[in-house]
Amino acid sequence: MSKVIKVKIEEGEEVKVVYLLTSNEGVPFLYVNKYLKFLETINRSTNTIKSYAYRLKLYWDFIEINELDFRKITMDELVKYIGWLQGECNIGSKKREPKTINYNVMAIFGFYNYLARFHLEILDTRLDFYSTLTKKNYSYKSFLEHTKSSIKYKLNVLRLRETKKPFKKLTNWQLKEISHTKLHIRNRLLVSILYETGIRISEALEIKLEDIDLSDKKILISKSKTPSGENRIVYLSSETINLVQDYIYEIHEKNNFDSDYLFLKLTGPLRGEVCDYVTVMAFFKELSSKLGFNITPHMFRHTLATELHENGVEISIIKALLGHKDVQTTMNMYIHPSEKSIREEYNKVALSRARSKK
Repeated sequence: MSKVIKVKIEEGEEVKVVYLLTSNEGVPFLYVNKYLKFLETINRSTNTIKSYAYRLKLYWDFIEINELDFRKITMDELVKYIGWLQGECNIGSKKREPKTINYNVMAIFGFYNYLARFHLEILDTRLDFYSTLTKKNYSYKSFLEHTKSSIKYKLNVLRLRETKKPFKKLTNWQLKEISHTKLHIRNRLLVSILYETGIRISEALEIKLEDIDLSDKKILISKSKTPSGENRIVYLSSETINLVQDYIYEIHEKNNFDSDYLFLKLTGPLRGEVCDYVTVMAFFKELSSKLGFNITPHMFRHTLATELHENGVEISIIKALLGHKDVQTTMNMYIHPSEKSIREEYNKVALSRARSKK
């Protein structure tokens, strides 16, 4: 079996995190780690590389359990891998969703696509979704070329049908319950910024003090999971800006914390260091339990997008605020009319019909 190892490398004043795949005995898997390094060179985010490492770990476990040679993989074996993900590989009683399995398959295709581009000599397989690609005709094509044209068609053969679940937004009643709950100033500020800006939690945790313009009530989102989300501006209300100033004084200045990051850990041995995802999710889990309904950071993003849309804000503006590359992404993911809006529009038509019959 295999395991993912997290390695911290100091580069001057910054610490870079690298993920490696090894055997349980600590022997690195050469070509997988070359691929993970390649993802870093094409500027994939640390979280993306981490997720690919764990998806490839699953694949390598399957390879070892079935005593297969990854260089000679067949379509039948990939089909068997999907079945393995659906069944015996499930953790406890929790079954993997088709979307999760599809992401795993995409990671495998990305890995083989990389091998076809840079290490074709080690492959010994007849799989046609990459074997037709030679170094000569592929060297300057996009990394995501394997999702296009005939290659995409081959991939779709293995793609499971996904049941799309609508993103959940917070109701007005839930928002009021959250606002009336007594929270620590850090958590109250985090909730306010998530709701007013719609930024991702990963973006919120990357906010530095220098990114905040108090006089103009805005924040520069300098780091994002996608290039289109970087270096965009989001805006805050006067009330939240006042909360930012109070927070900086109460937390940063009074405690003499030497950190450029806005959100910091407040307890434990790492007190004063930048707040992380685990800490944030522990807070949201506690808050959900206290209020009696589920709350996640991403629900604020969807809530803002829906509210902006229903108040007539142009889709291009919503796209810019959310940091999407394409308007279609914004529309598909976040722009869904509420039951109230649908009912109001229906009532308008019904009223118009009634008047026309008089």
